Amino acid sequence: MSQTILDSIALGYQPVWNRRRQLAAVRLRVLTQHAEAVDGTHLLRLLSGGWPAAAPTLIFAISSPVLLQQALTSDPVPNTWIEVPGALFDSTDGMAQLALAVRRGHRLLRHADLATVRGELAAPLDVCSLLRVSAQEVLETLRLRPATPGAVPTQRSPILPGQLYEGVCNRALAEHCLDEAGAWGILGWPDDDVLHAYRHQPLGCDASVIAQIRQAIGLDSSLDLIERLVRQDPVLVYRLLQLVNSAAYGLRHEIDSVRHALMMLGFTALNRWLADQLAGSTSDPALHPVRYAQVMYSRLAQHLLESGSTDNLRAEVYTTALFSQLDVLLQLPMADLLNRLPMSGRVMSALLRQEGPYHVFLDVARAQADVDHLHRLPEVCERHEMSLEHANRSLIRMLTTSRDQGA
Repeated sequence: MSQTILDSIALGYQPVWNRRRQLAAVRLRVLTQHAEAVDGTHLLRLLSGGWPAAAPTLIFAISSPVLLQQALTSDPVPNTWIEVPGALFDSTDGMAQLALAVRRGHRLLRHADLATVRGELAAPLDVCSLLRVSAQEVLETLRLRPATPGAVPTQRSPILPGQLYEGVCNRALAEHCLDEAGAWGILGWPDDDVLHAYRHQPLGCDASVIAQIRQAIGLDSSLDLIERLVRQDPVLVYRLLQLVNSAAYGLRHEIDSVRHALMMLGFTALNRWLADQLAGSTSDPALHPVRYAQVMYSRLAQHLLESGSTDNLRAEVYTTALFSQLDVLLQLPMADLLNRLPMSGRVMSALLRQEGPYHVFLDVARAQADVDHLHRLPEVCERHEMSLEHANRSLIRMLTTSRDQGA
């Protein structure tokens, strides 16, 4: 694998959520910076030996037509799809090329407007599609949705079953796509609309995460596993750190890490405290993509650290990134929230002033999650004196363990 390949592309990611509101796939946007230094075969080979079956399905969304053609003629990588423009299916040459790719073993994902495929009886080459939903189609879909849950609709929904959708801008449309119309998945998630329902109250801890932790405690699981489970929920992390630093514990030294908090509290006391948290917890499944997207972002920020970084440093960067949306979740100013915890000056600088050593990792991770402006990633990396290759490798490492929630 030539070292220049990952220094010649910008990689960004978008989660795909399934009916259970779990991570089903990740769309990996590939933006070419130096086309002469990149080869599609080499790009796929980068993952061919290391993409685990337990990882989420990886969808290659390659911006360069030349690079896309090279990828289609290379050996396929298990558990990956290649996204192709819908226009390729409209020409004889394009169909011939795509048919060869399918025979070679590639799984293709057609990217098209919903309006262009609504009348077809069957998809060409039996491919799955990623369909863009227009504003007009959103209104049409919501208008046709029955007012009473479970009622039989009088007209067929424009949403086609078994496909992926983008442009899903509100919760009602997401629920219709996944729960009623049988969509395979949704690219991105309507975070703002989901959180709008909680705008007048602070968000509670995640009831499912509490259940997982209590089950793990009952099975005498390791401290490492308990810590990973706790770190799935930013609100739970915040409440836990508040607890161990409260006057009730009267500790001589302030605690600013989850691991230290768990060690000081002990699993028996933790289990009792978690039982108390259930009363104000939330079990809304629509919140899982909101929380887990934040976990992915935090894990990416952590992976952007150099490989020899200490566990304490990695944990503090993770917590910093995890708290970056805490003001939105708890409906309080960030400064007020952080002043209630003994966070370091590095954490405070990153979250309150967007500066300092930890801001580097949050800024780069944010750029990689913003695929609509992925062209800015090289500039962001250069500003922070981080190589594009390091940012890209960090993203790949994060994605390979996204489904099993490893660090």
